[in-house]
Amino acid sequence: MKKTTNKIITLLNDIKEKSAFDGQMVLLVGIFTVLMVFFTIMEDGFMTERTFSSMGFQIAEIGLLALAMMVSILIGGINLSINATANLGAVLAGYFLFKVFPPVDTGEIAQIFTQINFPAEGGNTTIYILIDILIPILVGILTGVINGYLVGYLSVPAILATLASLSLFTGISTGLTKGRTITGFPPNFELIGAKTISGIPIPFIIFLVMTVVTYFLLNHTTLGFKMKMLGTNPTASEFSGINNRAVIMQTYIYSGILSAIAGIIVMSRTMSAAYEYGSKTYLLFSILIAVLAGMTPGFGNVINVFISVLILQILSTGFHMVLLGVRGSSFFKDFSWGILLIIIFIFNYFVRGRKAQE
Repeated sequence: MKKTTNKIITLLNDIKEKSAFDGQMVLLVGIFTVLMVFFTIMEDGFMTERTFSSMGFQIAEIGLLALAMMVSILIGGINLSINATANLGAVLAGYFLFKVFPPVDTGEIAQIFTQINFPAEGGNTTIYILIDILIPILVGILTGVINGYLVGYLSVPAILATLASLSLFTGISTGLTKGRTITGFPPNFELIGAKTISGIPIPFIIFLVMTVVTYFLLNHTTLGFKMKMLGTNPTASEFSGINNRAVIMQTYIYSGILSAIAGIIVMSRTMSAAYEYGSKTYLLFSILIAVLAGMTPGFGNVINVFISVLILQILSTGFHMVLLGVRGSSFFKDFSWGILLIIIFIFNYFVRGRKAQE
């Protein structure tokens, strides 16, 4: 009993010491500043309201998916199904509306199978919008329960469980749409993904709000403390009276909800839903952001994730503007991300070496 108590005390001190100073944040702020100065010098149109507005519209979905990935890594797991969850929620919302409120002209069956549409005009668009929001959220909760049950109660390794659920969710989306795109959402639905409030893009506001909520959850709630305990040392966490299975379940549900919100934003911004949106990039980007933010089981800073998302968006937008019209410009973007990762790895290596000596 005494050994267990000592382990728990050591664990608590480790969490406190890790949270006291975050050198990763200093590095990220430095990189962010350098990039801002560099692209401002290289491109006259970079520091403009139009550029920042464009980035604000683009940043939200990957930022929310990065937060969803973060919380799963924090408990010592991973969630490879975040993008599939986002797409499934959007597809089910569109598919439900198509079945309940069928197209105005149903005479041309071939057209329906080529492109699924439901009425863009008429009817109660408020109901349409509520359905388009509620269904993805419910899907996010359900997918979180599935992942949480596989990982927490069946003890399936998180990478295998979420890889399986990724295939499952993608398969459902593909089967429902037959691989085609759902379009024709109510015009008012673009309010979420394509409008601004006082010049600030609504998607960015949503991302900022969920960042604050996640920060509060992890740093000022019992669940957040339990998540850090579980990620740092599952055995000590269990001996301290924490229900590890329940914490895993709740974490994956929250990860699913964040993913679903990202899906709503994508659906609203593109006014469409499909199984393949972001399938080649979003998952990799979310993992990349977690690496940049210095995420490890038990330890992570939401602010670091936020800054890392900004850095990747600045790199993407900056190189797009500077190298517009240049062949092979995408190479420089990939090259810059690789260099950035190497810098982070080297920094973390020396920081760990210094701490080991102390």
